[in-house]
Amino acid sequence: MRSRQGVPEGLLERLEKVQLVLASRAVLEDGFEEPIELVAGIDVAFRGDVAYGACVLLSYPDLRVLEVSISEVEVRLPYVPGFLAFREVPAMLKALRGLGQRPDVVLVDAQGVAHPRRCGEATHLGVVAGVPTVGVAKRRLYGRYWPEPKWPDTWTLLRDEKGPLGFVYLSKARCRPIIISPGHMVSFSSALEIVRSCIRGHKLPEPTRLAHLKASEAARNVKSGGTPS
Repeated sequence: MRSRQGVPEGLLERLEKVQLVLASRAVLEDGFEEPIELVAGIDVAFRGDVAYGACVLLSYPDLRVLEVSISEVEVRLPYVPGFLAFREVPAMLKALRGLGQRPDVVLVDAQGVAHPRRCGEATHLGVVAGVPTVGVAKRRLYGRYWPEPKWPDTWTLLRDEKGPLGFVYLSKARCRPIIISPGHMVSFSSALEIVRSCIRGHKLPEPTRLAHLKASEAARNVKSGGTPS
């Protein structure tokens, strides 16, 4: 039998349980050594049923690119809101493991705990990989806030009835705000400050902005044989 959006009957219920277990293991306190010296950004792009992950390693705080790792993973689960991690995290994890150095903190182009079950991709990846992560999403998935931030480098708390989820942060004038939320082993305050320190005149922080470009390039430049050019 098939359930909503082509997902096998009962699978989403099982995946929800996985998310709840991962969320219970997430630590929302700083678990990285200071000072931070290496920060990474991760994003995923798709071409057909293949996910292309990109992990860009940068020095911190000057944000010089040190290394880029690209991964390629076949996906079988269709897109279902709230369950994107099961499509993207395998490619993220492979790209992260392809780095020659371990980053102190990883910025993920996705949600952290700002998720209905407090287990967005940044949380999922952080718990599975055992690395400090921060979610930096382009739009809100879950939670409420007020008021809308109006000036660059201002923010509003994002929350639900259980408590804080992250921040709605206006990084650049005439742009929609981004959503910052801790994923794993990063506190709320540190998540906000790390992302703020990585803004370089663009809407997105440099680590995830560059990862987005690299992932998109990998998916776009696939040769007919199925490998990135």
